[in-house]
Amino acid sequence: MGDGLEVPQELVGSSALYNSPDPLLRRLRLQDSNGQDILDLNRYFRHKEVLVLYAGSEGGSSIANLKELHRDLSTLAFKEIKTCAIIYISTDTDASAMPRITANVPWTRMIFADNSDFAPPVRFSESPKIVEIEDVARGEDFIQAGEIEVGAEKIEFGREEFQFDYVRPLSRAAVTALMHAYATPSIAIYHIPSHQILSRNVRPSAFTPSNIGKNYHTWRNGGSPSIRVIDILARLKWYLFILFLSLSYRLLTHFGGDQYNFIPQFMDMISWRGPQNAGVIL
Repeated sequence: MGDGLEVPQELVGSSALYNSPDPLLRRLRLQDSNGQDILDLNRYFRHKEVLVLYAGSEGGSSIANLKELHRDLSTLAFKEIKTCAIIYISTDTDASAMPRITANVPWTRMIFADNSDFAPPVRFSESPKIVEIEDVARGEDFIQAGEIEVGAEKIEFGREEFQFDYVRPLSRAAVTALMHAYATPSIAIYHIPSHQILSRNVRPSAFTPSNIGKNYHTWRNGGSPSIRVIDILARLKWYLFILFLSLSYRLLTHFGGDQYNFIPQFMDMISWRGPQNAGVIL
């Protein structure tokens, strides 16, 4: 059984909003790609297996390579419509930013009105007794990032929960804390059948046409793609190239003698030309 939390008055009779046994899904308040609230989790996510949690911001969305990421995420959402859902998590503090980013893309999204604690501090009006407070959907008490970070609220992944108990929902900020998202864009992969976060800080290249087939197959089976040797070599190519040149020069001077030791000669030439050029009068 659950912890006996009282259901908010506005949720009475709306248990479909949270009665999924999955520990993450039941704590998310979502909207579909048209901006309509998802009121029945079990129906909407009936055949879903993989959730792509995408934390983003309007500032980051204008970067050229993110346009490619958005295209790749939308392609995945269309291709794997039965088993995959892209969930956009806005880290913006302006409510109008999220619709601009999610317009014309087949993603679901977390609702904005959750009082996320990465929002700026509330502002005091002229009267010190009046404080502007952000609207909160349905009067729910959303879990905040600070509660996750200090351990005041813990989500036990890897097992099902009693789906008919009411639990506090996660704010956008709390989800980014679970994702370890310290900058945007940040992507995590969640596997519904095992109720686990498989990967955090997934690189955008994981969704490119050449990589997504293998990666999605791995995610759908509850695994995390391993880093291949070729990927490591690709990231270190310039360091390896410089190392190769250094070793080649070292071997050349060792076996060929001073006639191949051209670097000191080159430096001498530069140092000789410097003072000479400084004395030239045009």
